[in-house]
Amino acid sequence: MKYEDQRKETPFATRDNMLNIRNHMEELCLRGFGLRKRKKAKEPKNFNEWSEESREKWIKNQEELYEWQSHCDRIFIEDETKWIRATCREIVGLIDDANGMNPQTEHECDMQRDLQNEALRLCKRLRREINHIADTIPCNKNFLVIQDKEITDEINLISGWRKSCNPLREEAMKKDAMRRLKAEQAAKTELMKELQ
Repeated sequence: MKYEDQRKETPFATRDNMLNIRNHMEELCLRGFGLRKRKKAKEPKNFNEWSEESREKWIKNQEELYEWQSHCDRIFIEDETKWIRATCREIVGLIDDANGMNPQTEHECDMQRDLQNEALRLCKRLRREINHIADTIPCNKNFLVIQDKEITDEINLISGWRKSCNPLREEAMKKDAMRRLKAEQAAKTELMKELQ
């Protein structure tokens, strides 16, 4: 098997696109996903008719609810940021590992395909997570729509890359079959020599 350091460096759209996604996701995470401050609840229609004690209690409850929701948003963002950063890092690593291979046997083709499948699986999970963020917190959905499109493009690039590896796999399978056939013939010839 030839590795990346034994080959000439070429531009690779799948990797370049994923690096762009990673940079954009980093920026989005640093911005807190464009989180907007939650709006405080409006006073009920007959609020002025309430007793002073009831109004103060309602205001205090609303302030506590607002603080609690803001705290939950911050925890959610921290958790999502860690997961997204680790996932983007993992996808880039998988793409690099798969691209660094130059498979010569069926087994090596299968190893490359496994790396591509894992990268594809993580891209799909990343896309679902982006949609979950958009549905969960009050954030700027425009940023997330752009990321969703970029991740969809990456999924298509990885799928196309996998498809382009099929002829190489078929050729490797033929070579493996020829090697096995030659080995079997050599073993038979050796056995025949021993029997004589």
